[in-house]
Amino acid sequence: MLRSLIIFSTIALFLSGTTLAVSQTQPPPAKLRSPGEIAKADRIAMEKRANCQREAREKKLSFMQRRSYVKTCVKR
Repeated sequence: MLRSLIIFSTIALFLSGTTLAVSQTQPPPAKLRSPGEIAKADRIAMEKRANCQREAREKKLSFMQRRSYVKTCVKR
């Protein structure tokens, strides 16, 4: 009896934790449909990366620091 109660409570805790984790996930971003939308998004991403690279060069960072800076800059 005690063993079944322990097993049941363990399963209940696991499922409640899993349910909370799954409910907090974000929905996937909307997919781009037309080639024009895809090209526009790609152009924006390339411009943003180029700006970040330019900033990193202006700060005269080393190669690895520049790479890390660009990675974090693009995420902003």
